[in-house]
Amino acid sequence: MNGQYQQTVEVLNNDNKYSLFAVVNHQGTLESGHYTSFIRQHKDQWFKCDDAIITKASIKDVLDSEGYLLFYHKQFLEYE
Repeated sequence: MNGQYQQTVEVLNNDNKYSLFAVVNHQGTLESGHYTSFIRQHKDQWFKCDDAIITKASIKDVLDSEGYLLFYHKQFLEYE
């Protein structure tokens, strides 16, 4: 088996895990609109950012949003 192929298979077989930490939403048209975002602080606390107004949000609020752009953080796993 080719060494480069072997390394690729090993990377793909590892359990890569990612956690969602931000969601950007867009309301409007291609020409105009408004952006809001949900940002996760710590493990389970979400906030909705709408211009200068920042309020606490639930995970349900995040999951019910349309999700124009999603941001993930890779969780590094220890390898043997």
